[in-house]
Amino acid sequence: MKKHLFHLLLSGAVCLVSACGGSSNEATSVDAAGRHNEKLLESTGKDEDVGWFVAEVGSAGMFEVELGRLASSKATQPQVRQFGQLMLDHHTQSNAQLKEIANLKNLIVPNAMSDDHQEVYNKVMGNAGATFDKAYVEAIVEDHKEAIDKFEEMAEKGKDLELKAFAQKGLPTLRAHLLQAEKLEDELEKQQKLQ
Repeated sequence: MKKHLFHLLLSGAVCLVSACGGSSNEATSVDAAGRHNEKLLESTGKDEDVGWFVAEVGSAGMFEVELGRLASSKATQPQVRQFGQLMLDHHTQSNAQLKEIANLKNLIVPNAMSDDHQEVYNKVMGNAGATFDKAYVEAIVEDHKEAIDKFEEMAEKGKDLELKAFAQKGLPTLRAHLLQAEKLEDELEKQQKLQ
């Protein structure tokens, strides 16, 4: 009887640990991933900001992929569709690299966008035609500016060597994306004025 009770209590404890985000499958939100990462890094005496970088950049990368997927099929202008496909390809690759680094460190990358990213995604998706193209490009410009700030901070001040290198390597691509998006934004505005 005691043995049975012990196994019952043990399985209950295992279930509780699993439900509290013991693996990356349960931690779907940016906040859950960030808190998990922060606690893990705090317990090992490492830089807690790294955990939030992983969570927030993971959400931004997912946002870029999903918006790129949407634009590659829904945009009316061919150059916007092509740019959407480029974002889809580049950010899918970058997300895989981030996940690989995070897995090595037992950090969690969220598998759901932040509420802010989801809200912007929903707004962009709700548009059609030229309005969609404009909303998509504006969202990409804004998100890349925010991502560049996070990457610059990690590249300059980061204490985790792998994530610092990841940020340094990613910065030129993010800056190039931003320039392309701003150029597209200008082109779309000029076309709109001609109509």
